[in-house]
Amino acid sequence: MVAILVVGLNLIALPFLAMLLLTALAAVFSPRRTVTPEVPTSKFLIVIPAHDEAVGIAQTVQSCRAQEYPADQFQVLVIADNCTDDTAGIAAREGAEVVVRHDPVKKTKGYALEYLIERLQESGRFDRLDAIVIVDADTITSPDLLRKFDALVREGHDWIQCYYTVANPDASWRTRLMTFAFSLVNGVGPLGLYRLGLSSPLNGNGMCFTTRGLRRVPWKSYGLVEDYEFSWVVRTAGERIAFLPDATVKATMLEGGGEAAANQRRRWEFGRKEVKKRLFGPVLRCNRMNLFERFASAVELKTPPMMKLLGLFVILAILNLAVVFLHPEPFSSPVPLALLGSSLLMIVAVGGYALSPFLVFGLPASYLLTLAYVPVYALWKISVRLGGKPTQWVRTARSTGR
Repeated sequence: MVAILVVGLNLIALPFLAMLLLTALAAVFSPRRTVTPEVPTSKFLIVIPAHDEAVGIAQTVQSCRAQEYPADQFQVLVIADNCTDDTAGIAAREGAEVVVRHDPVKKTKGYALEYLIERLQESGRFDRLDAIVIVDADTITSPDLLRKFDALVREGHDWIQCYYTVANPDASWRTRLMTFAFSLVNGVGPLGLYRLGLSSPLNGNGMCFTTRGLRRVPWKSYGLVEDYEFSWVVRTAGERIAFLPDATVKATMLEGGGEAAANQRRRWEFGRKEVKKRLFGPVLRCNRMNLFERFASAVELKTPPMMKLLGLFVILAILNLAVVFLHPEPFSSPVPLALLGSSLLMIVAVGGYALSPFLVFGLPASYLLTLAYVPVYALWKISVRLGGKPTQWVRTARSTGR
């Protein structure tokens, strides 16, 4: 009876293992160089939503204005949203266009983006643009970002997410571990999904939406993880989000733990959990997705956070080995052999997924040593979850080392 139960648990785990392995293989063996047209033609508006970002907004505006792109074909605009500091003034002095918004009730980034898009449409400026690029206010952009976006827009892509990673990877063990995690969640995973013919998620930073896409699927997401929510709005509308692996946006991460990091993690964890729970049924019933897309999306929505998933795989592997060793004929009976095969698949899938960033994005081999901190990070995440669900959006604190 116990053996049957363990076999059932392995069958449940199989789609999640297959997803890890397939996305890793697809990412490793896919082309990662974007061929850019000689003469760019797309007109972009880089939008930087900012709430009390006086400390770092200048560097972000400078980075965006330094794009290797014709100056008459892009502008940089900062939405100074409910600011109580000099974010607007600093951004203006650095050469950005500034839109000031005050709304004590609708305070999230999602509302700020909706407000701006509506103003652009009312003024007629929206129709003169090809695409809007969203960049967070603590970000450094790669100089070729717009050139790469232009290439994909001209190929017909209306929704694009570039590689979002860490600007200060060597500030502490925590930022090194986050760099590794971002290379998986924001890099290998989206690239693998895209190369498998599926859709990349949106990560909030380094997103590109064409105006033609926004006419079909307007921005209407306001929750704790508005970017992730909108990615599912796009997908359930029958559209596909492309992933751009060779252009980056890099954000400064908090070097230590503390309340600021806990608030950020709590918002991400609970926000995503809520969206996944709410959209699971609608995604399964979505007739604008084919059967493979719905199955893959269901697995994606039910996949727990990586630390939790890894812990569940370890527990399952221990159960498998216990059944094998307690069986009177472990190497001649099909059940123990199947459980050994499943355990081997776990090792290959998890190991292959963990090693893939070193092949895909060229992470230094020294980052492997940082994985020794995974148990510490896992315990910290458990303590964060015990803090309960956030009731409202709170601005993410920035690293003082920026």
